[in-house]
Amino acid sequence: MRNEKFQKESGEIMAYKYESVLKSFQYSTESYQVISDFLLSGDKTNPKVMLKVTEISKHFNKRPNDWFANPTVIDFIRTLILVKLENKDTKLIKAFKKWAKEEKAITRKSGNWQHSDFIDVINKLEHKAIIDFAKSIELIIVKRGNAELTGASSGTWINRDLAVKYAEWLDPKFSIWVSQKILELVNDGVAWNEIRNKTKKDYLPLTSAIKKYVVPANTKTKADIIYGQIANFINLRVTQQKAKDIREERHIQANELTRDYFEKLELDRIAKLQIFAEMIIAQLNITYLIKLSNMIANYKYQD
Repeated sequence: MRNEKFQKESGEIMAYKYESVLKSFQYSTESYQVISDFLLSGDKTNPKVMLKVTEISKHFNKRPNDWFANPTVIDFIRTLILVKLENKDTKLIKAFKKWAKEEKAITRKSGNWQHSDFIDVINKLEHKAIIDFAKSIELIIVKRGNAELTGASSGTWINRDLAVKYAEWLDPKFSIWVSQKILELVNDGVAWNEIRNKTKKDYLPLTSAIKKYVVPANTKTKADIIYGQIANFINLRVTQQKAKDIREERHIQANELTRDYFEKLELDRIAKLQIFAEMIIAQLNITYLIKLSNMIANYKYQD
């Protein structure tokens, strides 16, 4: 009965990997290279990091002006501005005050402006006004003629904060790829937390078994050392490293738990080993540390 429970619990742990319904979807290597070159372009020494969209737009047979005309893009730019305001971006606030004064967006004196005033004004701005304001704070730059900008005579540039959104518009297949990666990332994060919580939950029956059976059988060894040794037997089987080496390699501080730095598969294996260790202690009466160490070291995973 216990073996059935062990197999059921250990098998359930691995049921977290995200699988897209688009199992056969592969994003074009050529398109990926074009998009990635665009996203990684720009002057890295410039804190504003503006990316030129003129050439890549032509590659996908699209025009920047059409992107700026998209209502969902306007909502995105508006939200980005609001987020920057909420984060108390001082340069943005200064630029906003200058723009609001020129546009007479706020009639009261600047010294009396409240943070809520900024938000209210941005929320009420119409389509064209949002684009104009984005240009005034250099989220967007449009140069025509022979004006010199980053070595180019003319074109359209966007702030890197807008770049992924722009790339998704250029190629919907890239947008699908991004969605997949986000879902994988979010799912893996959820899975990691669930498995980590499971290792903590499953550790309690193991500690109870250690207290009841192993500690009385090893009277010459302190209880806290016994708990630590058995935990290390498990960690060693999973990582093939001693605790000291794990801490050094993963830069884990003395007051931090090593298992908080383990990967998902490692945590999955730890959860299985904890169930296994509790079973052989409580049911098979394996209480001596050397024998426990050998049995854990020889455990065969069923991933």
